Amino acid sequence: MAIEQTPKNELPPKYYLEYFNYVLDFVQEKYRHILNEVEWRFLRKYYCLSEDAQCLFIRFSNRRGLFFRVNKLSYSELTNIPALLNELLEREFIETLNPEKHQTFSKEMLNVWTTKELVEQFSKLFTEKKTTYKKLKKEELVEAILQDFELSKIVETLNNFEPIIKVCFEYEVTFMKFLFFGNRYLDMTEFVMRDMGLVQFENHDDDKLVARFTTRKDAEDKWLITDQNDLFSQLKDIAPALDVYDWFMNFADSVHELSEVAKPSYERLIIKVATFLEKSKLLDEALLVYRLTEQVPSRERQVRTLQKLNHIDEAFSLCQQMIEYPKNADEKFYAIDFLNKLNTKKRAKKSTTSWLHQAESITVSIDFRHQVEMGVVDYYHQEGKLAVFSENHLWRAIFGLVFWDIVFDPSLVAFHHPFQRRPSDLYLPDFYEKRKDLIISHLDGFADVQDLLIYMGERYESKFGIANPFVVWLEEIWLIVRKAVELIEFEAMKKILHEMSKNLVEHLRGFPDLFMWDDIAGEYCFVEVKSPTDNLSNQQLSWLQYFQEIGVNAKVLRVYWRENDTLEEELVENRE
Repeated sequence: MAIEQTPKNELPPKYYLEYFNYVLDFVQEKYRHILNEVEWRFLRKYYCLSEDAQCLFIRFSNRRGLFFRVNKLSYSELTNIPALLNELLEREFIETLNPEKHQTFSKEMLNVWTTKELVEQFSKLFTEKKTTYKKLKKEELVEAILQDFELSKIVETLNNFEPIIKVCFEYEVTFMKFLFFGNRYLDMTEFVMRDMGLVQFENHDDDKLVARFTTRKDAEDKWLITDQNDLFSQLKDIAPALDVYDWFMNFADSVHELSEVAKPSYERLIIKVATFLEKSKLLDEALLVYRLTEQVPSRERQVRTLQKLNHIDEAFSLCQQMIEYPKNADEKFYAIDFLNKLNTKKRAKKSTTSWLHQAESITVSIDFRHQVEMGVVDYYHQEGKLAVFSENHLWRAIFGLVFWDIVFDPSLVAFHHPFQRRPSDLYLPDFYEKRKDLIISHLDGFADVQDLLIYMGERYESKFGIANPFVVWLEEIWLIVRKAVELIEFEAMKKILHEMSKNLVEHLRGFPDLFMWDDIAGEYCFVEVKSPTDNLSNQQLSWLQYFQEIGVNAKVLRVYWRENDTLEEELVENRE
């Protein structure tokens, strides 16, 4: 099926008003029980504004920054902006510059001006600085002005040059959008992309969508972790590493009974901070932070850090736990290789290296040095076989089509707004646990491979183009998917899909590079291609072993270069 170009739609002049009001209505319906009086006050005041005043306020709220130059405001659908500004000012939706109220926003108010304008205005007040100011970059100039002048003088100068206003209710608006989207990273452009025909979303009735946050604490905890993530992003670039450690441990000590909805974000923050400390050579501190979570790759990093600290017994014990209860292939094989090194006097080969050294090899033209997979495709074509890039997108597409109805089932309390491309628990352990019985019964419901293909084909046709976390709508994807499903043994295919569903974070990666088949012989093989300098990853090895276990044809193929008809074997020792 060819991909049809969706015509871009023209949006009505006040499209953003409809979007914003939809968000407010949605939040009031789903989150009425957690809104506080300050937020209700904002809503009451907003609904008392005239329509055009609402539009101008939304225009402000949808733009970056809190300060706006009055003379720069121009919107074709709003004809009397001065009157609207007066209305917003009277209703406390905007305010004029005030050195006392806006002291913490001093940089923001200066940044709405160009470098040239700032130099022009402030060099008049400090003439001997004019030459210096001209040489400074914008950020340096803002810092210099704040150092050279009192804030009251800065505000007076800016107001004399051109009126400037600050938008109010910034927290309330951001919080409403946060409740709607469930995070602070999506914004109102999601509406625009949908209505312009740029993205299609799975359609859910609003009454089937459920609140992302059950309690006020859920929302506040999620907001808190987002704030701390943003703060860490700033601190790691400006503060000494030991100060970052002190900040984080103080924060960690203050976190008690964190809501479940916030825990995944908190654990990702732990990993970020610990990794930063490890790179900063604060090994003892990094180890303490790593120990706050078992999220991957915490345990592996702990072993590496313990080894550097020469705490071998602790590292040994942790590796035994990782082998017995691995969270992913990286943990499992790293722990196996680590213990092998400890238990042998000779230099032990890594599991991936041993597998790689047993692989088949071929030679291809050195012309393919920078596109080794294409060299292998060309090699198979010369043998009369077909080969295509498959890697992860083939298996993801098969998974997405087979489990479409389960992934997008709104009754499983994982869809919270109409722009979700995936359920909110997709990459959490809960995804499989909540759907285990559904997944197993769904796979068992297919009588044979033709039954499976009919079901997948129907989903492909009816859902084509809809945003899906698994399916990339390439023109050739269905042809490749169908061929793979036809050739792979039916029960083995179901086992792979079931295995993928158990841990989508890890099991959606590491599949072989190429899918090769021979229509005449009715044969196929998945091929992991490795150049002379390339290594096999732990996850790739995990899938190769699993394929071997269940009878799916797969192999590693090492490629050496042929130059001027002479075999040039670049035998490069694999990195340990």
